[in-house]
Amino acid sequence: MNSQKSVRKSVTLPNSRWAAYAVAGAATSLAGLASAEAEIHYSGHINHRFTGSNHASFPLQDGARLVFSHQLRGSNRGFAHLALQGPGGPSDSEGYFAGKPNNPFSGYGFYVFRLASHHPITRNSMGRSCFNTFTSSRVECVGATIQSGFGTYGEFQQPGRGFIAFSFDTGAGLQFGWARIKTSGLPLVNFILLDYAWGDPGDTVVTGQTSSSGKPQAVTKSGSLGLLATGAQGLKAWRQQRQQVVSAVTE
Repeated sequence: MNSQKSVRKSVTLPNSRWAAYAVAGAATSLAGLASAEAEIHYSGHINHRFTGSNHASFPLQDGARLVFSHQLRGSNRGFAHLALQGPGGPSDSEGYFAGKPNNPFSGYGFYVFRLASHHPITRNSMGRSCFNTFTSSRVECVGATIQSGFGTYGEFQQPGRGFIAFSFDTGAGLQFGWARIKTSGLPLVNFILLDYAWGDPGDTVVTGQTSSSGKPQAVTKSGSLGLLATGAQGLKAWRQQRQQVVSAVTE
């Protein structure tokens, strides 16, 4: 198995960014976003491929991370998995996923739901990624199964795109988010993490939402948002920050 790629830089978007856009002449279009307390943190394009046996982690809030993995079992069957880790590692996770419970003590957790776009993410149908074993107080974080090439369970059996809903809590309150993947389906279940996003504590989030206003934003291949083109200085600042994030993801 390849060594884990750990991405620790936060993609949190600071409030100072909005001031730069206002100076750049976008005060009218961005005033509503600047005054809003809620904020959606969007990754931009990731397009990380998971084939063979490999795994990689991607940053959330305050040291929390999404950890995706794929294992090749035998010559023609795969296993796709997702977990949430807290700042202190797997045992510090407070992660939940929307999915169908399996036997959590089998080591596979449960299968995540394959959600469509604009699906509200709430506490309902969320299953915890960590649990205490029967034999000790040690915490086991088994995460969630995306799809296994050995079974007929799970909702990612067919190739195509779908959203996975998750939530986490690093101490400030429960935060909801989504991840969009594209899978090859059975039996290899290779997949691509396309992008992901999460909201601030208390935010209402729907799958596919990339902005606090809830309005669609055009995203170029470079990952910049079309909305930011209204101000040259704001766009320059955004590109510089995005370059840091892209560099961290590909390290």
